[in-house]
Amino acid sequence: SKRDLLIFDAEENLAVALAKYTADISAKFAAERGAVTVVLSGGSLIYALRKLTEAPYLETVDWSKWHVFWVDERVVPKDHEDSNYKLALDGFLSKVFPTGSS
Repeated sequence: SKRDLLIFDAEENLAVALAKYTADISAKFAAERGAVTVVLSGGSLIYALRKLTEAPYLETVDWSKWHVFWVDERVVPKDHEDSNYKLALDGFLSKVFPTGSS
């Protein structure tokens, strides 16, 4: 299949496009498969996903269909400053899953 390379002139534009793309594929897989599998790493990805924590996505994405898994986690306690879990929880997951669970 053909793949496109997208280049953005500003990180803000990337975040906007990433939110739309993620919401679209979330809706597609939630409808087709009943679940959305998401694999998170740390670093700048969590920051780039920030637009999903805003309208309209916060209200329109079916977060209950998301199953979140980790990649590249560090061997530190979950509340450690170097933990990708903590980064994801603080910057993304706690905003889209009200109970903070994933």
